[in-house]
Amino acid sequence: MYAPLRLPRALVVGVGTGNGRQDYLFKVVDTSSNLIWMKCKGCDPHSPQRHRLFDKTASPTFGLVPGTDPFCQPPYWSEFNGQACAFRVDGPRGMSVEGYLGTDQLTYEGAVHQNVPFGCAHSAHHFQNDGVFAGVIGATAVARGLTRFSYCLFHGGGDANRRRQGFLRFGTDVPRNPRYRTTKILPALGARNESSGHYVRLVGVSLGARRLDGIRLEMFARRDDGQGGCVIDLGTPLTVMAREAYDVVEAAVWSDLAHHGAERVELSGYGLCVRASSEAMKGRLPSLSLHFPEEEAALVVSPEQMFLMADDEEQGRIACLAMKPGRRTVIGALQQVDTRFVFDLKDSKLSFASESCIQGTRTPSKTFR
Repeated sequence: MYAPLRLPRALVVGVGTGNGRQDYLFKVVDTSSNLIWMKCKGCDPHSPQRHRLFDKTASPTFGLVPGTDPFCQPPYWSEFNGQACAFRVDGPRGMSVEGYLGTDQLTYEGAVHQNVPFGCAHSAHHFQNDGVFAGVIGATAVARGLTRFSYCLFHGGGDANRRRQGFLRFGTDVPRNPRYRTTKILPALGARNESSGHYVRLVGVSLGARRLDGIRLEMFARRDDGQGGCVIDLGTPLTVMAREAYDVVEAAVWSDLAHHGAERVELSGYGLCVRASSEAMKGRLPSLSLHFPEEEAALVVSPEQMFLMADDEEQGRIACLAMKPGRRTVIGALQQVDTRFVFDLKDSKLSFASESCIQGTRTPSKTFR
């Protein structure tokens, strides 16, 4: 329904030493996690990937992290009377990965890192690895030793754009911009079922220039069990909004579109769709603003990022609200397009500003990068 997003999403990492050393292609999707995990030999089920499964017994520098190690704290836990430290990662579309933490030498972008903790998965259900990825590496793990990183997502429409590559930028390589708006990154709660991504405090929603009165602070409250709250997450394609807040937003969007003569239609999988081919719809799709506590900090979602376009044989051109209800609010990847996000982990700050993200890309010389 829309042009694919082009994410700074892949990194080649060498794992192990000696004859057990192998380069692997990792998917970069989780902006908050400091955990690297990969499928290891014996993983079930095993989906095809670019390189063979990592055999921990072949690397002389591999070692299991014991459950008594200080690193083995929530969301990890001890098993086998303290002999191993277990992990579990849940993700979109039913992904569930389990295994044990180990350490080994990791090499990426010319830098060698000794004794890096990573998850060695023995079970990986519904991991969407595109037939090439061995596992997932968090941007925080990539930035080990650095406290600032940024990314800027762009649409991948057109052959030229599909060949282009975005960048994760770290430290002093993060671009300066006087138009940055800043809000606070909230601390993790440590709950085992807590979502990936960074938590921020969402306090309101506007449609166009109108603040939605039906939105209340408690709709975005975060609970001790890891549910609720508002997360910014690259791994979620479309924005999810807490059910009560979603109902308010959908009703307001429909009221605005109906006022301009839009015709509502049904399309499976979407809550609100309208016929987009009529004269009444041209230039009528509204923008949405997500408000944070700081007075000037509002993330503006343009109509292009707020609606998905589709061509239906019977109903013609259709525009559907690119949002769905859920138990917590997650600002997804589509609604992050053409905005640069800067994560300052030392000072717990998130800064963002509109940017033409395609300008900061290049065409890679290696297709797998």
